[in-house]
Amino acid sequence: MSMRSVQSQHGVTLVEMMVALAIGLIISAGAVAIVLNNREANRSTEALARIQESTRVAFELMSRDLRGASINACSGGVRVMNLLGNPTAQWWTNWEGGLKGYEGSQATTAQATGTDEMQRKADSDALEIMTSGTTALPVRAHNPGSTETTVHGVSVPAYSLALERANNQAHSFAVGDLLVVCDYEDTTLFQASSVDAATNSVAHAAPAGGAPGNCSNTLGFRLACSTTANKTFPPGSLVMRFEPVTWYVGYNGSASNDRSPFSLYRISVRGNGTGNMVAQPVIEEIVEGVSDLQIRYITYAGEYVLATQTGLDWRQVSGVEIVLTIESPENRTSTSSTVPRVTRTLTHVVNLRNRV
Repeated sequence: MSMRSVQSQHGVTLVEMMVALAIGLIISAGAVAIVLNNREANRSTEALARIQESTRVAFELMSRDLRGASINACSGGVRVMNLLGNPTAQWWTNWEGGLKGYEGSQATTAQATGTDEMQRKADSDALEIMTSGTTALPVRAHNPGSTETTVHGVSVPAYSLALERANNQAHSFAVGDLLVVCDYEDTTLFQASSVDAATNSVAHAAPAGGAPGNCSNTLGFRLACSTTANKTFPPGSLVMRFEPVTWYVGYNGSASNDRSPFSLYRISVRGNGTGNMVAQPVIEEIVEGVSDLQIRYITYAGEYVLATQTGLDWRQVSGVEIVLTIESPENRTSTSSTVPRVTRTLTHVVNLRNRV
């Protein structure tokens, strides 16, 4: 090989190779950082979207209950008679106008405060609402007597309300359900003691063993259940479900760092489905990630007050301000080292439809 051909060959020096590797590493590190940042941004965006959806669901369901607080299906019926047995023994039998709130420092019999699953979180408010169902069935005939009799051409069992068949369908009430019957003058709360498919009727008798049961066989307003009253509700009166509910924030039993330990809960009351005259509370987890619930109450005078307000008359509350703190269920969705989950606090105001 000639000296000229050897001198014409060139290579890459070690310094040049190290410079090239350094530049490649810098570019690769930048690309990896971009990918990681995009992934964190996507995780945070997904967490915010989930918080917004959870908030929408929570506010919508709470607003639906609040708008129906109290009973006004009959556009009247201002005199309310509670026939449920021993009404002060349970939160869901004690009619006090349809709305009652509790500060975080106040106990409620609906759910104990603690850290066990479904127990109420300390320092978080709670709200009891009593309302009527959205589906009301007209009364066809009412037999307030102790024996079966024919009323308006219909054979009606004792102490029973025979109902119209909406769209030729029978009612869906069951033994043990809590119900409301009202007309333009009176409203009465009672528990269904029996149902009769043939006459499409529900009974309001007071047999032994009911839970809570009825304190009297007969309907009608009176100052005390022991007082004699026997009202016949006319055709066109309405029967619907009585729906007491409680909203609160509690522990959901999660032991994983990848899930929020808190949830928004709703307690409803219904017949236990056994065919017996027994109603019982049922707790449902509504939205995961709700870590706090704070409530203020708007009076007819336009004041915003707390449940602990001295002399607060719950019948004078016309609106409710709900403040929810919601965090993403998943961990590591926030860039903060002290708050690992994306958290937002949102406010919603609801007017009580039956009081405005």
